[in-house]
Amino acid sequence: MLYQGFIGGCNESQAGTADGERTVNWYVEPMESQAATTQAALYPTPGVEVLSTGTSNPGRAHFFQSGREFAVIGTKFYEINGAGALTSRGTVAVDSNPATICSNGDGGGELFITSGGNGYIFTLASNTLSTVAALNGIATMGDFMEGYFLALDAATSTLYISNLFDGTTWDTGTDYAQRSVGSDPWVAMKVLGRYVWLMGSKTMEAWYNSGDTFPLSFHPSGFAEYGCLAPFSVATGSDQALYWLGATDYGDGFVCRVRGFVPEVVSTFAVQTKINSYANPADAQGYVYSDLGHTWYVLNFVDDNATWALDTALAPHPNAWCERGTWISEENRWASWRPRWYARAFGEHRCLDAVTGAVYRISSSLTTDVDGREIRRFRRGPIIENENKRLFHSSFELDLENGLGTQTGQGSDPMVMMRFSDDGGKTWGSERQRSAGAVGKYGNRARWLRLGSARRRCYEVSVSDPIPWRLTGAYVGLTGGTE
Repeated sequence: MLYQGFIGGCNESQAGTADGERTVNWYVEPMESQAATTQAALYPTPGVEVLSTGTSNPGRAHFFQSGREFAVIGTKFYEINGAGALTSRGTVAVDSNPATICSNGDGGGELFITSGGNGYIFTLASNTLSTVAALNGIATMGDFMEGYFLALDAATSTLYISNLFDGTTWDTGTDYAQRSVGSDPWVAMKVLGRYVWLMGSKTMEAWYNSGDTFPLSFHPSGFAEYGCLAPFSVATGSDQALYWLGATDYGDGFVCRVRGFVPEVVSTFAVQTKINSYANPADAQGYVYSDLGHTWYVLNFVDDNATWALDTALAPHPNAWCERGTWISEENRWASWRPRWYARAFGEHRCLDAVTGAVYRISSSLTTDVDGREIRRFRRGPIIENENKRLFHSSFELDLENGLGTQTGQGSDPMVMMRFSDDGGKTWGSERQRSAGAVGKYGNRARWLRLGSARRRCYEVSVSDPIPWRLTGAYVGLTGGTE
């Protein structure tokens, strides 16, 4: 019989015996045709390829526009060419925050960089980096809107703007706004479309270009009782939405999205339970990218070594949420996924490294992780039970695309590891291996027999060979259910 719900996302309930589903380094794709053999499949998350490595670390900001790619890596401001080679364009200050990079386009020909609390202007025509003295110590993060560079000083809840298309000139004594609509301090800022969202610790507000002497004004419809817990979790995506880790007067630790002026919570109860178990969720860092028809919001919890990815089209369904991570085999544990600070550059998905100075290309066609590590992929299915009666399990079969092994070396006979728990995930038996089929062995079956009995059993599978693992379902042979 079909193992109902085996293809799914993460939904680890507070009561593990209610639901302990977990998915790492796969994502759920619903089938769009009613004629498909399954309702959904698990497809592999991307691997990485090192393009180059800077002399400083770690990655802190990344930007691409009009054929030029730039990054802040440690104390260095780099330009990156199409092949991934790095050219140093100057040095910036560093503090515990990430950096930001934005452009004022053809009208100004400049990049605005914030790093270490300071502001910098990079002139594209001359390839020169200069310090904006007026912003020393007061530039927490930056952005661009309708001809103006914007700088937020989170220490004083103050928004500064540059002269029109001139990032070298800032009148910080006159051209500024300070929070007055709400009493909680501004902690983050992000431009979405023609609005700049200024996010407090408990509330948020949208400003627009009103054309006044100070051109930005509060929009009367743009106030919401949702704030920001992690300032560098805020990210915009191709779906014209803003994503962030939220907070209110009544609680925090949930992921929010706003399109228009109405925020919504897009994290599930299970994801919020995990987030609220972390020691320091306020250090979370987020970015958005689109690939293979999906738009992902990737949220990294730095101190807590965890990475979550939201498929924005499916939110807030549990299948929208899966984990990403690097498997540290020598320590038998997961670490957070290190590719961060995304930019779509030269037709490629590129990221920086959260630990080293590496620049990565990421792609679903790549089958290795950072440091050349294997990518371990993991799925724990829901609990199988029938009113707590004993069920006899004659078989478990994993339905997957078989015969995708490599020609030689690791993966020439790719293996699936399966184990099960008879107490709802509290304790586990030993792993049992089956082949997923050498190259061309499309009729192979990954099947386990004579599996005993249980009242409350769940199965999990893991794989690590460098092939494109695609799971489409699972089947179990069940009898009993009378005692």
